[in-house]
Amino acid sequence: MLSHKWFKEVGTQIREAYRTHVFTEGLDVNDKPFSSTYKNPKYKALKQAGKLPRQRGKASKIYAPIVSTDLLRDFGTIYKVTDTGFQMGWSKHGARVEKLRKMGRKLTTKEDALPKSVVKILKHETNRCIKKGLGGNKTTRHKIGK
Repeated sequence: MLSHKWFKEVGTQIREAYRTHVFTEGLDVNDKPFSSTYKNPKYKALKQAGKLPRQRGKASKIYAPIVSTDLLRDFGTIYKVTDTGFQMGWSKHGARVEKLRKMGRKLTTKEDALPKSVVKILKHETNRCIKKGLGGNKTTRHKIGK
């Protein structure tokens, strides 16, 4: 049922769902939009004007942590699949993720590794695989005697 091949397929799907949730939709791990307030007014002005070094064009319009896309591109580079599951995360920018968490911009936490919307996708795919492996709900009746 849940095999290495299945974890590889679902792992890729979950990784992309997480990227969309955090970096495109601008939602944190608790499904809340990232805060639009910045502690540094100079940073806020530069970001809104699109003048930060290496700033991506769309980054000025959303509040997700995606100014230079480094965090986005680094996510998923740790991607390990086994017969019992998969791992994903950041290889270079783990310290940046921790700093963002301390600032209240939670990309992942020990309590909630994935956002609820991504967990919902994972549960759906798991249930679908289990139902497929076990077969449908079949009832067979046997009449004994006359």
